[in-house]
Amino acid sequence: MRNAGDYLIALDDGHGSRTAGKRTPFIESFGRQIRENEFNEKVTLYLKAELERCGFRTMLTAPTDDDTPLKERTDLANSMGADALISNHFNAWDGKFYGPGKDPEGHSLHIYFNDVNDRRLAESIAKYLKQGTKQVYRGIIEQNLHMTREFNKAAVLVENGFMDNEREAMLMIKDEFQREAAKEQACGVCDFFGVPYGDAGNGGKVVPPPETDVHAVSTQSTGQRVESIYRGVEGLNFYSRPTFNDAYRAGTLKYKYGFPTILRKLRVGGAYMYEVKNSRGHVYYVTADQQFVWVEGRFSGESSAPMNPDPSSGPVAIGEIRILGVENAALIQDRPDRLTSKNIGTIPRGRSIPVTGSVRGKNSSSGYWEVIFKGERAYVTGEYGRYKV
Repeated sequence: MRNAGDYLIALDDGHGSRTAGKRTPFIESFGRQIRENEFNEKVTLYLKAELERCGFRTMLTAPTDDDTPLKERTDLANSMGADALISNHFNAWDGKFYGPGKDPEGHSLHIYFNDVNDRRLAESIAKYLKQGTKQVYRGIIEQNLHMTREFNKAAVLVENGFMDNEREAMLMIKDEFQREAAKEQACGVCDFFGVPYGDAGNGGKVVPPPETDVHAVSTQSTGQRVESIYRGVEGLNFYSRPTFNDAYRAGTLKYKYGFPTILRKLRVGGAYMYEVKNSRGHVYYVTADQQFVWVEGRFSGESSAPMNPDPSSGPVAIGEIRILGVENAALIQDRPDRLTSKNIGTIPRGRSIPVTGSVRGKNSSSGYWEVIFKGERAYVTGEYGRYKV
């Protein structure tokens, strides 16, 4: 019998939380639109938990809030030697509700042309998807999609319903539907690899990393931002567990990219790691070695907290945002909290400003854009900007 731990599954939540247009029409009974990523992210995380419970190793192709370019997603999955890739989406037709019997409906599985492995994986998943919530089964569709074309092994993109069908749109935010879809996909992955669902030979528990010497140590950097100062083209690894084992590598950080919040510092074997949280609340682990990371601020009594190695270079933009959604101008603030921050400037409606990323912050349901203002890091309320690479 095959060992699930021999396989690494790449998991992709299609589109970012702020991707333009990827949302339902306005739902009167619900009082708002539903973003596609509200479903994609949740079902992907539930699928991750299901697969790990069965003993598989997993990785996320887009673990941040950014709408990660498709090439970066497949390049990462291929570089880590993933054995299969599942990309979750919710379909759309024309972005309008016409009423029962008139709206498009149903789920489908999308693969690359004439790819035998893609089709086998899709057939394995379809077997279980058809047993769940009653939906029209639209079949396995061959398409020229980047995620299935560029990934080296078996890949399937799952369209779990239609955002412009009001009944299916409301399924997007139902926890039981998200969990059901994840379980059905996990059953299909187990079927494809010949691994029993729910029995990974370890009592159904997640396989622990090999390191056992993991201890929390005192730190004054809790709550601070940590950034990579590693300039290598391959980026700085971060992990899903407190380990430096590549089997648990969750992704890489480019120079000047990082995590907004340090939770604690850990001694892992003979080295140190930061347990960090991204703006979505996901927890990861990255080296605490000052040769590779910089912690915002200076901390007396903590020798491992390095100085910014290149303060003159400042934050690095990944694109820009155009200011929308305000009558005249948006406030630029010194911290991601519009109730306690200091206003340091304004940017007129229609103008653009360099952006380094996004953070959840406080007192804003839309979060905040992290921007560059006069060479320094600053913040704009999330609803007032539209991202452009």
